[in-house]
Amino acid sequence: MKTLRSKLLLIFLVITCVPLTVAGIISYQTQKNDLTNRIEQTLFIYSDNLAVAVEDIVRERLFDLEQLSDNPVLMDEEAGKEEKQQEFMKFIHNHELYYGLIFVNPQGQVTVDTDGTVVGNNVSQRQWFQEAEDGGVFLSDIFNSPVVNSPILAMAASVENEEGEVIGVLSPSFDLENLWSFLWERTSEYSAQQNNFNPSGDTFILNQTGDYIAHPNQNYILERNFLDESNKNMETMEGFKDQPGLIHNEESQSVSAIAPVGHMEGFNNEWYVGVSVPEDEVYAPLRSLLWKYVALFSVVLLITVTAVFKLSRYITAPVENLVSAASAFAEGKKVTPLHSNAYEEVNKLNRTFNDMTERLEEREKAHRKSSLILEATDNGVISINREDFTITTFNRTCENLFGCGKEKLLGRPLHEVKEICPEFASFMEHVQLSDDRDHRSTIFEFDCTIHGWTHSFFLSNTPLPSFENDDRVEDFLLVFKEITEKREMERELLRSEKLKVIGRLSAGFAHEIRNPLTTIHGFMQLFKESPDAGGVSSYHYQIIISEIERVNSIVEDLLTIARPDKTEDKDYINVNEILAHTIYLFQTRADHSSISMEQELDAELPQVYGEDKKLRQVFMNLIKNALEAVEQNGYIYVETKSRSDFSRQGVAIRIIDDGCGMDAETLDKLGSPFYTTKADGTGLGLMTCFQIIEEAGGSMDVSSEEGSGSEFDIWLPVE
Repeated sequence: MKTLRSKLLLIFLVITCVPLTVAGIISYQTQKNDLTNRIEQTLFIYSDNLAVAVEDIVRERLFDLEQLSDNPVLMDEEAGKEEKQQEFMKFIHNHELYYGLIFVNPQGQVTVDTDGTVVGNNVSQRQWFQEAEDGGVFLSDIFNSPVVNSPILAMAASVENEEGEVIGVLSPSFDLENLWSFLWERTSEYSAQQNNFNPSGDTFILNQTGDYIAHPNQNYILERNFLDESNKNMETMEGFKDQPGLIHNEESQSVSAIAPVGHMEGFNNEWYVGVSVPEDEVYAPLRSLLWKYVALFSVVLLITVTAVFKLSRYITAPVENLVSAASAFAEGKKVTPLHSNAYEEVNKLNRTFNDMTERLEEREKAHRKSSLILEATDNGVISINREDFTITTFNRTCENLFGCGKEKLLGRPLHEVKEICPEFASFMEHVQLSDDRDHRSTIFEFDCTIHGWTHSFFLSNTPLPSFENDDRVEDFLLVFKEITEKREMERELLRSEKLKVIGRLSAGFAHEIRNPLTTIHGFMQLFKESPDAGGVSSYHYQIIISEIERVNSIVEDLLTIARPDKTEDKDYINVNEILAHTIYLFQTRADHSSISMEQELDAELPQVYGEDKKLRQVFMNLIKNALEAVEQNGYIYVETKSRSDFSRQGVAIRIIDDGCGMDAETLDKLGSPFYTTKADGTGLGLMTCFQIIEEAGGSMDVSSEEGSGSEFDIWLPVE
């Protein structure tokens, strides 16, 4: 009510509508109270008459019992079973509400029934027998019987002889379906007699706890509770013992009239008859009256608003245009400049607004461009508030690297973000947030394991000053670039250069030694075939030739290093078979040194495409090195499993030992030509292994710690 138009409307509405509203409210309340009292009184009468009808039904059933218990045949102790059954059948024939009868002796034993199915059963523990045994009639509450698994009404009456002694108890089987049908017929008859009131709701009977014991929907009986549905308690039912009352059910939008059923001899149950009527039906006259007043009030209000609207439009239209433009601009929409064709005050305000929006749009364009650059860059950018260590910036590169969306992290404290994103926590372990008062940046490199892979980063940590005070640090700005690929290329380039050097050395060595070996081999064959071999037997010649062929094989291995592009025919290889065979070859040596060789080979491991001979050379070299590094009672563990590297499917091989391990210097020089820690080593074995794995398109990573053993992790692509 702070706008000019609303104030004008308010004045005229108060002058016109207040008197009309006061008169209407007084008249409406008067008629409402009168209508409400008449409707509620009608409901009370309706429910009370139905309660009387229920009393009549109960009284008739008790009268049936008294008549049956006074039957001379049943009172005669000498009467036979057949005579009693005949009397039972007569009673059932004359009273359709019953479908069975039993006669129980004072010991609780059933001696006679209508169909002979329960004779001999003992019912002495049943409540109805105990109540009727003391004399008189008894009508129980309706309850779920575990015998027939349905609601029943137990009835019983004592049978006395002429001396007044109880000789047994009668209990008829009462058909509740007929009882309920009889009740609904009474309800329909009474409803038809009402001229001004014919409810369309439900009529039901409740017990003292509020459970339905009679309802048109039989699924309600003893399964649903009226008090629970109406959000009422037992004290509400206590108030209806003496007179009818009303209950409003807000959940079902209905009004229920509750009337008590009177007590009588043999019937002391707390029963209540209820009539439930929808509120829409009960208070329909009130709504009709209300709508009449609303219609009159609406007509007057419409006339008043129309008159005031035309008067206020000229005054408020320019201001409303300005408000609409400001709201649209606040929502980020494009707005057109406002025209200055109204009165002077508004014209000046429009010109000021146009200048302001132009400057803000230019600033917004600059901000969007900065944000676009921030998201598009391949550098990771993170900003952390200095006061509460909450994340304030987290660009797309960071989302892709750490696998966490910014919507989950922005605004959260640093310790919560570390719990949500473990990869980010691993990254931050290497970052020291600088609080340099001189606002100097710190730049450094580090390696970090993320998603199981080692990544290298180049990071800049810069304290950001506050906008209000340049001397106060507000945020820490972390800008980093992943240089993993660059470092890998540098390492691969260095290894490649080493391989080229050793290749040239090997080629020269092989070239020089192969010629004389060929000559020796030829002469040895000549001597073997010559009959004048002297004292040298053919056996010795064979040994010489075999050894020379072995030397020639070694030369071939050196040539393999010199010619890395030379490959044999490739085929699909079962890595598990090669490893199992290699382990078998070294098993005797391991057993001799009490070394345990364990293997865990993936049975579903896919085959790899490569050269069988070269892979055997790699595995034999690595396991042989492991045996030499492990002391007595040590162990060697070999494992294979499937593992994908980025988008390529492959297999992973791990060879672990608990030997002497390697120091940092040895680990750094591992695979270099001629570098070895063995007294009789050449330094070419591991270099050959690296080259073979590289030619196969795979990778081999080594981790070791002096005194704690070593681990070789090999990955080979399937294709």
